[in-house]
Formats: sequence, structure tokens, C-alpha cells
Amino acid sequence: MTAGSFLSALVLGFVLGIVFVYFLMRFRRIKLDRVDSKTLLFRLPLLGILEAEDPKGHGGIFIRDVTEDIEKIELFQDLLNFDLMMRYARDYNLNYIGTEGDRNGKWSDGRLAYTTLARGLSGGYNIYLNPDLDRLSVSKRLSEQIGVEIRPDELYTFLFLHEIGHTTKAGNECFLTALINHSLSGGRRSAKRRKMLKDLHLKVEKIADDFAVKELFKIRQKGLN
Repeated sequence: MTAGSFLSALVLGFVLGIVFVYFLMRFRRIKLDRVDSKTLLFRLPLLGILEAEDPKGHGGIFIRDVTEDIEKIELFQDLLNFDLMMRYARDYNLNYIGTEGDRNGKWSDGRLAYTTLARGLSGGYNIYLNPDLDRLSVSKRLSEQIGVEIRPDELYTFLFLHEIGHTTKAGNECFLTALINHSLSGGRRSAKRRKMLKDLHLKVEKIADDFAVKELFKIRQKGLN
């Protein structure tokens, strides 16, 4: 680089710096928000929103994070035993447990719970429970379908266990097969294809029901529900 080009670049950088500072002062200063204990959010004029990880290490706790977590824990405690839920979550590789519905966050009619595969390298499963069910009527209907009494206070424990029953660790290898077959069979399906998918779905649900009933009996015996 010649002396002339270096001087030109220096002048250009100086001018751009002045322009940038002007716009910062003209419109708004940089705003800093904390998303959580690790993530910082910078709101910059012209540039928009930038996300960065906080370089500082923290040995304490952030009150907003704890408050949000406590509120979520209280929600699940209204549904089922939280300690029990966390133990099964660790044992069966659950990635996330939520209450978001299956249709853009809202629950479709008749949907009690559902399971999805977690994204990312860690894998695992996401389980969603419908928090607005009529426990008395739903537990009565499930008891009739399964042939085992599900008490209203056990409803969400059973639904949670049923969804865990879809995991491979619970022995339900058919669940992944059903997901793959369903995703690959879009559009028009032949009668034979529809019957195969229906039979596979029934098999998947039967395995999940059997697992949930078996685990529910264990919980009853230990008085953990």
C-alpha cells in the first residue's frame, strides 16, 4: 500500500466514524438488554439488534431468571409431581417439557398431549401437555378406553408417562418408524398405505399406553403421585 492510499483510507475511516457517531447521537443511544444469564442483546441504530454472549463469568443467580423458572415450576406442579417429572426427564432423554399447543401454540380439539423429536446435536424428545383439560371427563374416557382406572388427580401423570412411552428408551422403536412413514407419505395415499399407517399408529399408541400403565402402577405402590 502506498502512502497516498493509506492516507486516503485513514481519512475515509475517520469520516465514516464521524457519520456513525452522528447517527448514534441523532437517533438513539445504544440500548443493552439481558436476555438471560448468558446472553446480551444490543439494540443499535441503523444496524438493528445484535446478540452476544456475556464474556463475564457469574457465580451467582439472576433474579429474573429464577423468578421465571419458579413460575414455570409452579405451573407443572399443578399438573403432576415435579420431582417425578424431572426424574423421568433425565432417565428418558427429554429435551423440553411445555404446554404449547400443536397448532401455532394453540391446542386442536381433542388433543391431550404430543411428542416431537428435539432438534440439534443433543437429540432427545420434546413433550407437550394440554394444561386446560377437564380432568374428570378426560380421565373417565381414558379409563374406559384403556381398561384401567385413571383417577383425575393422575391424569397428567398418565399423559406424561404415555408420551415418554413413545421414546426408544421406553422400547417404542415403532414411534420413529411412524414419524418417518408419515412424513414420507404426504399427498394422496392408497387404501393399503392408509391401513398400514393406521395399524402402525395403533401399535405405537398401544406400546405407549402399556408403558404408562406399568409405570403408573409403580408410582402408586411407592406413593409418589
